[in-house]
Amino acid sequence: MAQPIQKIVRPVKSEAELEAERLAEVRKETAADADGLIEALKLLQAMHDRGALELVTAIFHRGDRVLNILVDILAQPGATNALKNVIAVAEAFGQVDAESILKYGKGVSAGLANASKFAHAAESAASKPLGIVELVKQLKDPDVSAAVRVGLAFLKGFGQTVRQSEGKEGES
Repeated sequence: MAQPIQKIVRPVKSEAELEAERLAEVRKETAADADGLIEALKLLQAMHDRGALELVTAIFHRGDRVLNILVDILAQPGATNALKNVIAVAEAFGQVDAESILKYGKGVSAGLANASKFAHAAESAASKPLGIVELVKQLKDPDVSAAVRVGLAFLKGFGQTVRQSEGKEGES
């Protein structure tokens, strides 16, 4: 009659066999996610080229000190309000159409360039105050007229929002 099995002997894999299995698994996963890995490597190289990888590595190595500094900064009076303000501004910009930001951003840039040129010209010449007649003449310029119209449209939308929010506060 057969004897019952008292002891189960499991095969023990050598270190070389375990390493070969791990490498096979890595090859299999690498082949499956090749596109993502290539993009990740490009990102790491770009971070390395710009020195950002060193910064991130240093932050992780000194994580406790960095965290302590951040906590100290946030513990200062007004830091919480500043953080809330940053979040509110980010939310507000998130609601703005990207094309509008680009279009009006270019307009602001061109306006600042013109203002800078005018300021330099006004410094060299004796500037006199702008009178009502000169102001009306400036309004006939199509560029000035367009800017005034956009400014007035902005002020109207801004004012409507302010009035609506004031009405809601009065109801509370």
